[in-house]
Amino acid sequence: MDKHKVIEAYRRGLITLQECGQILGAEKTQLDDLIRVDHSRRPLSPNPFLMVDPF
Repeated sequence: MDKHKVIEAYRRGLITLQECGQILGAEKTQLDDLIRVDHSRRPLSPNPFLMVDPF
């Protein structure tokens, strides 16, 4: 699995930090570095704005 997709899933709250580490095979300190580096490299999504339709 692509590490960027795993990190993005963590940021969106789909998986926990522990699950993220298990998928990537990384410890917490390594995850902190990966998440920080990945965040500075690219945005969460191509469109950072969220459109909400009020009901």
